[in-house]
Amino acid sequence: MAENEAIDVAIVGAGSAGITAALYAKRKALGVRIFDLKALGGQTAEAVWVENYPGIGRIRGMQLMQKMASHLKEFDVEVEEAAEVTGIEKKGEGFELDINKGEEKVGAKSVILATGSKYRMLNVPGEKELYGKGVSYCATCDGPGFKGKAVAVVGAGNSGANAALFFGEICKKVFLVEYAETPGFDAIYGKPLQEAGIEMLLNTQVTGIEGKESVQAVKVKNRESGEEKSLGVDGVFIYIGMLPRNALAKQLGLRLDEHGYVAVNEGNATSMPGVFAAGDITGELAQTVVAAGSGAIAATSAFEFVKGLKKG
Repeated sequence: MAENEAIDVAIVGAGSAGITAALYAKRKALGVRIFDLKALGGQTAEAVWVENYPGIGRIRGMQLMQKMASHLKEFDVEVEEAAEVTGIEKKGEGFELDINKGEEKVGAKSVILATGSKYRMLNVPGEKELYGKGVSYCATCDGPGFKGKAVAVVGAGNSGANAALFFGEICKKVFLVEYAETPGFDAIYGKPLQEAGIEMLLNTQVTGIEGKESVQAVKVKNRESGEEKSLGVDGVFIYIGMLPRNALAKQLGLRLDEHGYVAVNEGNATSMPGVFAAGDITGELAQTVVAAGSGAIAATSAFEFVKGLKKG
C-alpha cells in the first residue's frame, strides 16, 4: 500500500488505553482508526463497579466506557468494531494490517497495541464443558441471570471481591473461594463482604465443576487439611488473573518480559520503531486510569514518530 494511503496511527484495541490514545492522537491532527473484534470498552466494560476513577466516583464499568465512547464521537474518530487485526507486517517505513483474515488490508505509519489481556482459566474438569452454562468470567455480563440462586466466585482479589458483593445483592448464597491463605483484596472490601454474608473459603483449591446441562456444584479441597467437599451452586465466576493478548506482538517479534507482556520504555515505545503499546498488554497495574494514562503517552510518542517520518 502506498505511503500516501496509509493512516498515521492504527490503534488495536478499544478499551480505555486505545480510546485515550485515539483522543490524544486526534487532537494532534493525526489520522486515526481503532480496530477491535469486540465492542468498545475492553475489560473495564465488564467490571461490575469502578470506584476509583478520579472525578467520576462509583460507576458501572459499562457506563464509564460509554462516556469514553461518546467522547470519541465528539472528535469524529473512526472505530472499526467486529474488525479483528489478524496480522501486522512491517512494510518499508510503515506497516500493513490484515483485518479479518484478508477481508481488508490497512496501511499505517505507526501502530499502538492496546490489545489488553484475557481471563486466566482454572483448567479443571468441567470448566470448558460448562462454559456458558453457569461457568463465566464476567459477573457484569452474565450475573443478572443468577438472581435468587447460589454462586461461587473463585479468586479473592479486588475483582473477585467486587463480583462477590454484586452477587451478595441478588443471590441467596455466595461463596468466595481463594487458593491463598489470605485474600488479596484491598482492606476496604473486608467489612462489606462480611456484612453481605459472603462465605469465604481461604486456602482452598477448586478441583472440578460438576453438572450436566448446567452447573450444579463446584468441588473444592482445603489445602491444609485435605478435606474435600462439593458446594451446591448454580454458577461459578472465575477471577484468578489475566494473561496478555500478545499474539500480534509475538508476530512482530517485539521484546516481551518473562510473563509475556510487551516491554516498553518510558514513552511506551516497544522494541520496534513505530510500534507502541499501552494498557494491560504492557503488564502495568491493571487499572482503568493507568491504562488511560499510558494510552496518552503512547499517542504522544506516536505523534513524534510520525512527525519524524514527515520531516524525513
